[in-house]
Amino acid sequence: MIRSSMARRRAIVLALSTIGATALATVVVTNTYAQDVESATLDSVVVTGSRITRDGYEAPTPVSVLGADELNALNTVNVADAVNTLPAFSGSASPRSQNGNLSSGATGVSQLNLRGMGTNRTLVLLDGKRYINAAITSGNSAPDVNSFPNALIERVDVVTGGASAAYGSDALSGVVNFVIDHDFTGFKGEVQMGETKYHDDRSLSAQLTFGAPFADGRGHFLISGEHTHSDGIDGTEGRPWARLPAAVIVNPNYGTGAGKSTTVPRYLVRRDLGLVAGTPGGIITSGSLRGTYFGPNGAILNGYDFGTNVGNNFQEGGDWEYSRIENGIDIAGSVDRNVGYLRTSYDLTDNVSAYFEGQYSATRTTNTANPNRRLGNNTISIDNAYLPQSLRDQLLAAGETSFKMGSTNADMGRFRGDYHRSLYRVAGGLDGAFDAFGTDWKWDTYIQHSETTLEPRTYNNGITPNYLKALDSVMVNNTPTCRVNADADPSNDDPACVPYNTFGIGVNDASQLGYVVGVSYRREVLQQDVAAFNVSGEPFSSWAGPVSLAVGAEHRIEQVSGWATAHDEATDFFAGNYHASHGKFDVTEGYVETVMPLARDMKVAQELDLNAAVRATNYSTSGYVTTWKGGLTWRPIEDLRFRFTRSRDIRAPNLGELFTGGQAGSGGTLQDPFRATNGVPELRTQAFSTTKGNPNLKPEEADTTGFGVVMAPRFLPGFQMAIDYYNIDVEGSVQAPGAQKVVDLCFQGNAILCQAITRNPVAPGDPFPVGQIFEVITQPQNLIGQQASGVDVETSYRFPLSGIVGSFSGDLMIRAMASRVLKLETKDTDGTVYDGNGVVGAWGAISPFAGLTSPKLRGFLSVSYQGDPITVTLMAHYTGPGVYANGFIECTTDCPESTPEAPTIEDNDIASMTTLDLAGSYQFQSFELFATIENLTNHQPPTIGGSLTNSYWQGQGNAEYDRVGRQYRAGVRVKF
Repeated sequence: MIRSSMARRRAIVLALSTIGATALATVVVTNTYAQDVESATLDSVVVTGSRITRDGYEAPTPVSVLGADELNALNTVNVADAVNTLPAFSGSASPRSQNGNLSSGATGVSQLNLRGMGTNRTLVLLDGKRYINAAITSGNSAPDVNSFPNALIERVDVVTGGASAAYGSDALSGVVNFVIDHDFTGFKGEVQMGETKYHDDRSLSAQLTFGAPFADGRGHFLISGEHTHSDGIDGTEGRPWARLPAAVIVNPNYGTGAGKSTTVPRYLVRRDLGLVAGTPGGIITSGSLRGTYFGPNGAILNGYDFGTNVGNNFQEGGDWEYSRIENGIDIAGSVDRNVGYLRTSYDLTDNVSAYFEGQYSATRTTNTANPNRRLGNNTISIDNAYLPQSLRDQLLAAGETSFKMGSTNADMGRFRGDYHRSLYRVAGGLDGAFDAFGTDWKWDTYIQHSETTLEPRTYNNGITPNYLKALDSVMVNNTPTCRVNADADPSNDDPACVPYNTFGIGVNDASQLGYVVGVSYRREVLQQDVAAFNVSGEPFSSWAGPVSLAVGAEHRIEQVSGWATAHDEATDFFAGNYHASHGKFDVTEGYVETVMPLARDMKVAQELDLNAAVRATNYSTSGYVTTWKGGLTWRPIEDLRFRFTRSRDIRAPNLGELFTGGQAGSGGTLQDPFRATNGVPELRTQAFSTTKGNPNLKPEEADTTGFGVVMAPRFLPGFQMAIDYYNIDVEGSVQAPGAQKVVDLCFQGNAILCQAITRNPVAPGDPFPVGQIFEVITQPQNLIGQQASGVDVETSYRFPLSGIVGSFSGDLMIRAMASRVLKLETKDTDGTVYDGNGVVGAWGAISPFAGLTSPKLRGFLSVSYQGDPITVTLMAHYTGPGVYANGFIECTTDCPESTPEAPTIEDNDIASMTTLDLAGSYQFQSFELFATIENLTNHQPPTIGGSLTNSYWQGQGNAEYDRVGRQYRAGVRVKF
């Protein structure tokens, strides 16, 4: 029976593929995307929510459009920033987010996230073609919009609903299609410069585009190039709202011991926080010398005020400013971006055209992240070569032979990320038209090859085994010498070892630093090959009108290969620790879609259309899956239209989830119940957590429901409004359990997960039978479920001002959009449901599990005057208030006892944020001057306390809010 079922499934795929290959004899093709865009008004833009063209307001699946005028009015340096103004996007990646992230190599990318469901669940297309991913890590396997040819993007179509039946895997939360202007003729260019109110993040972008017909109009040539540079924002000190860190901490007064109480809130948000076990020049954390720390040139400083220990090696108050680290983490990395695009097309006959296109992009992002920290876990012996004699004498007097020490190693510098990413893509195809059965048909076919090369580097990266050997030094003939070279055992000698001085700032020379730091590096190449064929048209008419049909087939191969340094592969570095990835899969699929009119010009229905699609897909790794969609659009009267869709959508596991070799992230805090004192688990602050691929994953499956209403009242010409509800229910979500979850389940008796934990050898005198955790390996699994639901509202109104005052000229364009999340839940492996709706703070403060999170409400309003020669646009962006976590009980006194299910917190409120942008332009005969001010009022983001489990917490908002402040940009466009 199993063999028979599989054979039938494979037969369906083959049959659908054959239909696509032979459809020229029986059916006609409609080009997936209409090419005529007469203006930026929505009612004249033909967009695609399916493989059969429909206006955005008429499609059964909601579609939002950013047209050319709107893109120009926003004047963004990167088109991804324009798309992210739409409220349906939440948690997208950009060069201003993930800036403390080193291990994934994904810093600096622009990746889109619809519904807050993850960038890997948003399908991104360029001209209707699937685009290669920018990285293979599980959470960042998505295309990088930085590599798109911004100068040629004519519009952006956003399908805010499941569309796997039409477009394939990854379209679980929606599709974003960037449409290129193939027919541009003439010459155009643009130069734009900008900076912030704080005179940083200076940017320069330049674009040149040329298009011309040839061969008496049978051919068309198009070429475009652009360069963008942004300085980035070093550290955080320039912003008033970032002068202090912020974190969610455990109330030191909470508990049952002496002087403590369970009637006070368990959690607090505080801003005067620093490290308790590390300073730039080192601090002694144990014994009689505790509190002795070291400054420039090894100066001995006494009496460090440790303040209040709030756990995880952090302190509140005291000398916290001397040990803070978050102020050196860049708000935004620097970005250099170069993109080139070429396309040529030629009409082979009156009905058949051929085209070739090539694309190349190269981006480089640099950022400064955490210091090379060793927090209280360096053991220093009394005979250390660099220990000042005065301190050695104190140790002798106290009868001590060693002590613990922590340092953020100022001499080693902070981690400096340097990410090189390049892409090239070539595609060629044919499209044409012919008559069959008395109707017009269109078809297209293409092949495409893409390669992304990723080369992340982490400079100033401590090499752990070298550091530990260099740290342990003794005097030999009055010369500091590594102990491994001074003992009597020649088997452990390291002739390269140069002793390292941990006592002070500016006390190590280049040779010392050259031994303890290195460059973490990997090279990774992703390849994608696609062959596709589509055909559509109207084969016959029903009682209500022509029936539209689209048929197609696609075959895709994706693979990754890589290389990493020996130190990376051995997890020797303090951070980074890249591992090479190797793997490959292929997929064959075919689809059929139809739009069938059911009624026309009847009393109960001026229009009633059925939209249905089915796709058969076979993955070499995860097997066969069927996706489908059914939708209805009903127009009872001319002014009103209702739409409904129900679909089964998938997201197949990507290269990263299947094959990644893993990147070992450091700095996370783990509680180790195996090493507990009086029932209190030991904290391990610098254990590595490595996520590796799982080739046995299956596709995620989602049932998506949507219904809405579109209004276009005749008494108000130019006005349209759409209100849509969506519900996405995902089963078998791919998620890697957190390192803490692996440790906890191991402690509860899961022997298989215990094998994923590596420990250091038990040190002499250690009272525990197991050593400290060194590394925890996690693998993604199909173990959880997720659900998202909400309501989207979009309205637009365009009217001539002469309708108000006859002497006025120009049009007024108003567009408003809002997205209200009703539910955003994630079910954990143990059945616990986490509510992420409205969560914009530190989820990790109360749980090691990371679920979906998003603001409850986001909104966008633009009011634009479009005249000749002046255009002025005012835009408002709104992000609603949020919380750190749902389920918190907010109180200050007389609190109920805090529980894991209902923890108590002093303040669970995170304020909303509204920013205003002002843009304008003046059109001369052949050129246009334009300028934009973002965050016109320099509105500061709300204070958001990070989680102390993340050592790069910051207090100036997060990626959902503007963290930059007022920005100015101005430039000129020319067009001939």
